[in-house]
Amino acid sequence: MNSARRLEEIAQILAARGSVEVQELAKQFKVTGKTIRLDLDKLARMGMVERVHGGAVLKQPQTDLFQIRTRRKTNIREKQAIAQKALEHIKEDDIILIDGGSTTQPLSRLLGEKRLTLLTNDLLIAGEVLEKENVTLYVTGGKLSDHRREGVYTLLGRDAEALLQKYKVNKLFLAATALNFKQGLMVYSEDVAAAKKAMLQAAEEVILLVDYTKFHQQAFLTFARLEEIDTIITDDRIPDHDVKYLESRGIKVEVARLNGP
Repeated sequence: MNSARRLEEIAQILAARGSVEVQELAKQFKVTGKTIRLDLDKLARMGMVERVHGGAVLKQPQTDLFQIRTRRKTNIREKQAIAQKALEHIKEDDIILIDGGSTTQPLSRLLGEKRLTLLTNDLLIAGEVLEKENVTLYVTGGKLSDHRREGVYTLLGRDAEALLQKYKVNKLFLAATALNFKQGLMVYSEDVAAAKKAMLQAAEEVILLVDYTKFHQQAFLTFARLEEIDTIITDDRIPDHDVKYLESRGIKVEVARLNGP
């Protein structure tokens, strides 16, 4: 395993557990403790972890940025409001792409009234529309995520990316693990980052669905600059100064209010 892949997997373990120990990782990856310490030092320089004696801890484990099974149970009302706002962007006969994620999945449940074509790389999203006759469904194919135990059912890898490169969609409804004003949109996995980059290339319009807990966070990999996003739909916890900053970068911000407009 090369160093980049090992660093990615360490980041995923940290995100899931909140902390790691040098000796445990050295045994798992069959490398020396010195190698693991250098890896953890690199993650610390990135601002992701805090080094402690014998290991490292995730700087913000309370945000639970990785385990989607848990995230689906948090901020439910906010995500439903975001989905309702996103639905306003969908027109009759649109061709849309919905990225896998706990904030994008609620949108798929609202589809069906308008005739449209849906492309997705997420089996849970596909399952939401199986019986909706107005929705023509395409699924990317590819390798099922290695993180099924955490509730991740996205299709990744070269096959998924190759199919995404064949299609053009009117609108992409995108998810992200973290939104950082300096680093951009971030995730933990190289495979996920590659799939999202392919989605961005396929879309005429990019709409990011993200609840405010993802703002000012940091993950392992940047997959997009803020300027690649046309519209961000978030919940009403976003402060005015964040809205103004994003608008100064040329991004439209729509606020989904829990109690209506």
